[in-house]
Amino acid sequence: MQYYVSIVVVMAIAMIITRILSRIYGLNPGRITEAELKNILLNRLNRLPNQFHSKFASGRLISIVNNDLMGIRLMFGVGFLQLFNTMLALSMTPLWMWRISPELTLYSVIPIAIAFVIFRIGFTRMKDLHMEHMRRLQKYSAQLMSYLSAIDLIKSQQMSAWVQAETDQLNKKLLNCQMKLTRIQVFYMPVLDYANNVMKILILGLGGYMLMQQELTLGEITAFLTYSVLLSMPLMALGRIATIYQRGMVGITSVQTILNADIPEIDTQTLPSSKIESLKGQTLSVRNLSYRYPDDEKLTLDNISFDIPPGKKVGILGSIGAGKTTLVNCLNHHLDVPGGSVFLGNEDITAFSRGDLRRYVKTITQDPYLFSATIEENVRFGSANSDIDEKDVKAVLALSQLATDIDRFEQGDQTVVGEKGVMLSGGQKQRLSIARALLEPCDLIIMDNVLSAVDYDTERKILEGLFERLKNQSVLVVSHRVNALEYMDEIIVLNEGKVIAKGDHQTLLETSPYYKETWQLQQTEAEVAHVKRYGCKIPQALLPIREKVQAHSDNRHRNAASFHCY
Repeated sequence: MQYYVSIVVVMAIAMIITRILSRIYGLNPGRITEAELKNILLNRLNRLPNQFHSKFASGRLISIVNNDLMGIRLMFGVGFLQLFNTMLALSMTPLWMWRISPELTLYSVIPIAIAFVIFRIGFTRMKDLHMEHMRRLQKYSAQLMSYLSAIDLIKSQQMSAWVQAETDQLNKKLLNCQMKLTRIQVFYMPVLDYANNVMKILILGLGGYMLMQQELTLGEITAFLTYSVLLSMPLMALGRIATIYQRGMVGITSVQTILNADIPEIDTQTLPSSKIESLKGQTLSVRNLSYRYPDDEKLTLDNISFDIPPGKKVGILGSIGAGKTTLVNCLNHHLDVPGGSVFLGNEDITAFSRGDLRRYVKTITQDPYLFSATIEENVRFGSANSDIDEKDVKAVLALSQLATDIDRFEQGDQTVVGEKGVMLSGGQKQRLSIARALLEPCDLIIMDNVLSAVDYDTERKILEGLFERLKNQSVLVVSHRVNALEYMDEIIVLNEGKVIAKGDHQTLLETSPYYKETWQLQQTEAEVAHVKRYGCKIPQALLPIREKVQAHSDNRHRNAASFHCY
C-alpha cells in the first residue's frame, strides 16, 4: 500500500514540476517574441521615409505595436502551449480507446466530426471579424490620438460635443464588431464541448447495449468513459486555440504592414569614418532645386540655387505658402529630394543615408516635441556624447534665454515639463528646443521659424548669443519676420516657390520692393507691440538712430538699440 501511495506522491510532484517548467518555457517565448518585434518595429519606423508615415497615422501605428502584437504574443505563448497539450492528449487517448473497442470508438467520432464542420464555419467567419476588429481598433486609436493632440483647440472652440459624438460613433462600431466576435465564440467555439457530451451519451447507450450483448465488460466501459473524459479538456481547448490563432494571424498580417515597407537601400548603409571626417566643414550647395508634392500639379519649389559656406549665416524670408518649410525638408532630406540638387561639398546628399546627413545638418522646427521628463533630460535627449556635464546644459539654456524662466521654477532644470511640454508656454518650448540643438556642435543648424512665439527683444538676444557661439558654424534661419534676419550675412527672399531677391538687409531694402514693403509693415507691428508693452510710442527723435542701427551692416552681431519710455 505504501508503495502505491509513494508512486502517487512522486507522480504528483513530477506533474507540478512539469507544469511549472511548461509555463516557463511555454509562455516566455511569447514575451520574448513580443519584445523583439517591438524593437524591430521601432527601428524600422525610425528609418522608414516620410512617404510611409504620411500614409499611416501615428495612432494606427501605435495600435499595431500595442494591440496587434498582443495577439502574436498569445499565439507564441499560450497558443503553442495549449496546442502541444491538446495534440498530446488527442494522440494518446484515442489509441487506448481503439484498443478497447474499435466499433465504439468509430461511433464516438461521429458527433466530433459533425462538430468540426460547424466549428469550421464559425472559424472562417471569425477570421473576417478579427480583421474588421483590427481595422476599427486602429482607426479608433488614430482618431482618439488626433483628438487628444488637439485638446486645447477642442476646448477653446467648444467642440467637445462634436468630438464626443464622433468618438461614440466609432466606439459603437467597434463594440458591434466585438459583440459579433463574442457571439461566435459563445455559440460556435464551444460546439466541440457539446460534441464531447453527446459522445458520452453515445458511449453510455451503445456501451450499455454491448454490455448486455456481452461484447464489453463493465470495466472496459468504465475505462472507455474515463478516456472520453480525458478528451473533454483538449476539445474545449481547441476553441480557445482557434481564437488565439486567429488573433495571432491577424496580428502578423498587421505587423507586416511595417515589416514589408521598403526602407531605401541607401538608408541601410553607413559612411566609413574616413568619409565622415572628409565631409566636415563642407559647403552646403543647392543647385536648381525644384520640388513638387505627389498630389500637386504645381511646383512648390522652382529652380532654387544658393550656397551656405562654413560659418555663413543665411536667412530665408517668405510669407506663408512661399515654400520655406518644403525647402528645409529638402535640405535635411526629410523629403525625397531629386538627385543632383543638394550637395554637401562635392557629394550629393542622396548618395548617403539620412542618418549620416544629420550628423552635419541639424533642424529645429517651430513645433518642437518635448518628452514628459525634466528640462535637463529634454536638453540632453539625442546627445550621443556622455561627457556633457551640467555646466554645458546650463550654458545652452542661458544662450536660448530660458535660464531666467527656469530660475523661477521651484525645481529648476529638474522640473518635469509634462507630456509634449504641456507645463511650458509656446515660446519656452521653442527656446528649449534651441538649447537641445546647441548642446552638440554640427556643421549647419537650420532654424525653421522657431522664434515665432517669442517677442522681438528675446528673439534678438537669442540670435546674438547663437551667432556668438556658432562663429565657425553655418546657420540657416527661416522666418517670415524681417527682424529675425536683419543680421544675416545673406537673406534669400522666397515668393511662390521662387527666389525673387538675394542680399544683405541694407541691399534688399534698396533693391527689393517686396522685402522693403514687408519690412515696413512689420515695423508698424513692432510699434504697436511697443505701445502695448511700454504704454507709449517710440520717441520720434530715436527713430533715425534705430534705422541706422538696424541698417548697420559692418557688424552683423551687434545688438539693436532697445527703446523704452523715459
